[in-house]
Amino acid sequence: MAKEKERVDFLWRYQPLKSTDDGVLMSYIKGNLLLPSREMILQSLRPYWLPLAYLEKENTDPVILGRLFRNAVYALEKHALYLRERGGIEYPPTNIGGMPISQIPSSREVPAGIEEADRSLVYGVESLTPPNHSTRSGLTADDFFELEGGEDFDDSGFA
Repeated sequence: MAKEKERVDFLWRYQPLKSTDDGVLMSYIKGNLLLPSREMILQSLRPYWLPLAYLEKENTDPVILGRLFRNAVYALEKHALYLRERGGIEYPPTNIGGMPISQIPSSREVPAGIEEADRSLVYGVESLTPPNHSTRSGLTADDFFELEGGEDFDDSGFA
């Protein structure tokens, strides 16, 4: 059988108590009338994990990888805006968990004891940061809205 025709067998059975957070979540997904449960789950998993899965896969075209990351960030930011609207949360936030945003370290900072030259060993690539973009202070809310949405990307489940 050709490699393109191979399937991934993934079965998951989960029966949380209805009174738990997971039970409420699974009941919401199961009872949604707009999307099938499978699509609702996959639409939330794809932007969260798909770019990272392709990052670990060998021989992924860097152009495609960049598009996957941009589309994922776009979908997550769009859903975050939707959640802010539905939850009445201020935007932009001034703190997270009681800590001022300016004091929260960047997830792209090199851990202590790691030389700058070894960054690719930590992150698996030379750099995912586009040129002329800072990962530290200086990043503005406008930077988040300079996104490229592709015609092949369907984020209708997040609206």
